Amino acid sequence: MFDDRQDREWMAGMARGDAQAFEALYRAYEKPVGHFLYRMCYDKSAAEDALQEVFMRVWRSAPRWRGESKVSTFLFQIAKNVGLDARAKTSRERARLGSDEDGDDAPRSVAEPADEAAGPVRTLAAQELRAVVRKALEALPDDQREVVRLAQVEGLSYREIGEILELPVGTVKSRMAAAADALRRKLERHVRE
Repeated sequence: MFDDRQDREWMAGMARGDAQAFEALYRAYEKPVGHFLYRMCYDKSAAEDALQEVFMRVWRSAPRWRGESKVSTFLFQIAKNVGLDARAKTSRERARLGSDEDGDDAPRSVAEPADEAAGPVRTLAAQELRAVVRKALEALPDDQREVVRLAQVEGLSYREIGEILELPVGTVKSRMAAAADALRRKLERHVRE
């Protein structure tokens, strides 16, 4: 999915202060990192702010980056940390305001367009199914939800997920299995209803 050779060239350019290298890396990762952050805090504004913070940290740390891991792993590690902070801040703000928002302010790049050729009934069914799956994902414990998000949404390998979350691969696999089992049970209940 990501081209680590090209990413490393961009990081080397950024280490030399090359703004074009920064722009190229940003364009390559803006959407996947933005989606990842949005799915951490379900707040468009917070995700956009967090995205800017991630790339500012990458820019500032480029001269010190030693290249011990893939650039994508490095980026998602930063995004995970920034996203956790953004999620906590968003939760505090919602609690302070007494908000009952459910995060329906998905940015256009995250929201899925309706399939107009399918007709209104199929479109509604697809929207309901997405809502059920989203609620099932939200109900997962944070550690399981993170693993699912990185594997299914970002397309990262278990090894890369382990590096990002600083976990052994076996732990990543067990969290994925537990999440899959929990999701299967929740979705089976929905089908029976």
